[in-house]
Amino acid sequence: MREKWYKLIGELAQAEKIKCPNCGKKAIDYLYIGDEETEIGYLQIWCNECKKGIYISRVKIPKNVRVVSFEESKKMKLPSYELL
Repeated sequence: MREKWYKLIGELAQAEKIKCPNCGKKAIDYLYIGDEETEIGYLQIWCNECKKGIYISRVKIPKNVRVVSFEESKKMKLPSYELL
């Protein structure tokens, strides 16, 4: 199942159109958290419907994606989902 989630990474810029590998709903969301200068951080991908998702550490943050700094993430309420 994790492999299906990994395949979503290349499509995240269009997250609202991506079907969840778990429930099939178009409810995928994501957030890169990291250092915008070094472009290194981690990625969370989850489904807002079934509340399943994955966490990938130590990733290169691509251009034109949603990203928040490590400091900003400490102030945010991050999504609650079950890790697969």
